[in-house]
Amino acid sequence: MKNLKMVEFILGTVIGAGAGIYAKDKLFDNSSSKLQTLQQEMERLYAENEKFHKRNKEMERQIEDLLAENRKLNKQYKKKDDAHDDLEDDLQDAKKEIKKLRMQNDDLCQKIQEYKAACEHYELEIGRLKDKIRD
Repeated sequence: MKNLKMVEFILGTVIGAGAGIYAKDKLFDNSSSKLQTLQQEMERLYAENEKFHKRNKEMERQIEDLLAENRKLNKQYKKKDDAHDDLEDDLQDAKKEIKKLRMQNDDLCQKIQEYKAACEHYELEIGRLKDKIRD
């Protein structure tokens, strides 16, 4: 915005100085037609200066709109980035939980195999003892 105001100031100064020099030359000529031409030229320069001023104002408004949109998009990006980080944390927690549950499952499967082997052994022992009792 400072640059736009500086450009506006420089344009105004250059146009004003040009108009002043031009007016000085024409005024000393004392010709009414030249004075009238000078007046028209000054009016044209003022109109052009006003046009530049309005254009600069419009550009400043557009810049403000773009900056506001940029801030809005940055906030949305930050929210999505935070949500992504939360999902990553949840994923890591889920992976840890799965690993823990798999280890527990493996331990339980091993215990089941041990109990199964023990049961088979006891069944054989019971069968042998029954055979002894029958004899």
